[in-house]
Amino acid sequence: MAKNSGNGQQDLLEAFFLPDLCNTRAVIILLALSEALVLALTLMESSLPDYSWQRFSVVSLFVQWVCLLSVAALCQLRVVLVRLPVVTVSAVAMLVIASVTLLVSVTGELMWPLHTGQIDWPWVLRNVLISSIFGAMAMRYFYVQSQWKLKAQAELKSRLAALQANIRPHFFFNTLNTVASLIMVDPDKAEQMLVDLAQLFRAVLKNDEAQVALAQEIELGRRYLAIEQVRLGERLQVEWQLPDALPPVKVPQLILQPLLENAVYHGIQPSTQPGYIRVELVCKACGRNPDRWWLVIRNSRDAAAGSDSGNRMAHTNIRARLLALDEEAGLVTEEKDGEYIACLQLPRVGYDGSKA
Repeated sequence: MAKNSGNGQQDLLEAFFLPDLCNTRAVIILLALSEALVLALTLMESSLPDYSWQRFSVVSLFVQWVCLLSVAALCQLRVVLVRLPVVTVSAVAMLVIASVTLLVSVTGELMWPLHTGQIDWPWVLRNVLISSIFGAMAMRYFYVQSQWKLKAQAELKSRLAALQANIRPHFFFNTLNTVASLIMVDPDKAEQMLVDLAQLFRAVLKNDEAQVALAQEIELGRRYLAIEQVRLGERLQVEWQLPDALPPVKVPQLILQPLLENAVYHGIQPSTQPGYIRVELVCKACGRNPDRWWLVIRNSRDAAAGSDSGNRMAHTNIRARLLALDEEAGLVTEEKDGEYIACLQLPRVGYDGSKA
C-alpha cells in the first residue's frame, strides 16, 4: 500500500505544471533568464554609451537573491502544492515570490551602506509589482508547457496502443498453423514456438510505459525471429553480432520487435530468394556519437519485390519514446546496396529513468 501511495505521489509530481525547481539544470536556466531580465531593465534606464556596469551589478545581486530564495521556497512547497487546484497553486506561488521580493527589498534598504534611516516604500512596492508580473508570466508559461507535454504524452500512448494492437493477426494465425503442423512431426519445436509466442504477447499486453533492460528486449527479439524462422525455413537467415557482455542500458519495451517485424514482412517475405536479418550492437555506427551504443538491424531487400519501407507509424513511435528518455537517442534509417538499415541510438549507458 505504501509503495502504491508513493507511485501515486510520483505520478502527480510528474504531471504537475510547476516544474521541479530543485533540479540543477532548472536553477541554472532561471538564473540565466534573470540575468537577461536585469540586462534589459538596466538598458532601459540608460543609453548604451552611458551604460553603468556598477548599476548592473547591484540590480543583478538583488534579482539573483530574489530568484534563488523564491526557487528554494517553491522547491520545498512543490510536494505540498501538487494536490491543489491550478489557480490556488499559482496564487500561492505568486504570493511566495512577492513575499520574497518584499523581504529582500526591505533587507537591502536596511543594510545598504548609504541607508538614510528611512525605507523607500515606493521603490519596494515597485519591486513587488514587477516580480508579481513576471511571476504571473512564469506561471502561465509553466502551465502551457505542462499542458503541451501532457498532450504529447497522451498522443504517444495512443500511438503505442495502436502499435501494440497492430501485431499482425495473420502472424498469430500463421504461427498457430505452423504449430499445428509440427505437433505430430516435431512436438518439442511446436512447444517451443508456443512458449515464444506466449512471451511475445505477454510483452505486448504489458504496461505501455515499461522500460526494460536491453538484454530482455533482445531476448524478446530472438523469440520473435525464432518463430518466423520456423515459419519461413531456409528463406530467413538470422545473424546476431552482440558483445559477450551487454551494456546496462534501459530501453522502452517493444522498440526492437517492430523493426524486426518490418524486416521480415517488407524485406524477407516478398522475395523468392533467401534473405538475411543481421542484428549488431556496436559502440560506433552510422557515423555519429561514437561514445554511444547503437543497435543496428540490417535486412536484405529485393528490388523486384517493391520499395515499401515498412511501418512509418512504428518508426515515429520509436523515435518519440527514445527521445522521451534521452534527447540524443533516436532512430536513423537508410536503404543502400540492396540492404535496409535501421540504426537505434540507445539512451545513455546506465540510464535508470531518474531525472537529472
